Amino acid sequence: MRLDDWRDRLQEMWAPLGDQCAFAAQRADERVGFQETRRFEVGSAFKAFVAAEYARQVASGALDPDMRVTIQAEDRVDSSDMLDQLLDGATIPLQEAAEAMIAVSDNTATDLVMRAVGPDRVRALLSQLGLRGTTIPDSTLSIYKRFRDEPGWRPVACLTTMDDLVTFYTAVARDGALGSDAATDRFLDLMQQEDLIQGATWPDGARCYRKSGLLEPPPQLAMGMGGAFVSGDGEVTAFAFALNLPFPEDAEIEDSPLEPAARTFSEGLRFAMRELAGG
Repeated sequence: MRLDDWRDRLQEMWAPLGDQCAFAAQRADERVGFQETRRFEVGSAFKAFVAAEYARQVASGALDPDMRVTIQAEDRVDSSDMLDQLLDGATIPLQEAAEAMIAVSDNTATDLVMRAVGPDRVRALLSQLGLRGTTIPDSTLSIYKRFRDEPGWRPVACLTTMDDLVTFYTAVARDGALGSDAATDRFLDLMQQEDLIQGATWPDGARCYRKSGLLEPPPQLAMGMGGAFVSGDGEVTAFAFALNLPFPEDAEIEDSPLEPAARTFSEGLRFAMRELAGG
């Protein structure tokens, strides 16, 4: 499907969502989108940026992926399904923390990796790549602490535009922006972890490198995803999607006005991904 036809069909499917959604895609020099320059919350999708800087530092020799990092009690963050299985004081290789950060979006693992690479180094990479509309936190723990300490604060994990996400994945997956094949290969290996853990497969042998995100404490439900498909002949198609909805204090996604919107978004996302992969 041509990208402009893909855009028109997805915009039609997401028409009930109005201005609460956004998307973009790029293949070769063609880029299409809807509200692609408006900033949206995309939650844990920012962890791809951390993975990119981690891969770059490992490739340059600045970080040792086999270095063991210690899980302290004060490091623990909610939504850490993998590292929650380990006792305080346990150590794991930094590479395993990076894999957990992408595969299951483990927040404690994310913070261990961010501490090793440095959040300001991640921001410097984003600036180098031309991502002007993107913010990232110092850690996931900092988000939880502020949410706890400042009642009424609207949680922010990552504000970005779909243009920025597509620019990032095109630069890294297609243009070698991390500076070496070793860095690119390590990054792409990490970015396959979400598909591997979910058992996802794609048409025509396409490979998918992606990170999704979900932020659901009131007052907002945020869903986001960025990534890239690489076809069998090496063609790269970068993509980005987001949904931001008001999330009242007493709401649940199921059996509430949020559920139809979340379902509409998910159905459109399935269509969009299959078509971009070649299906």
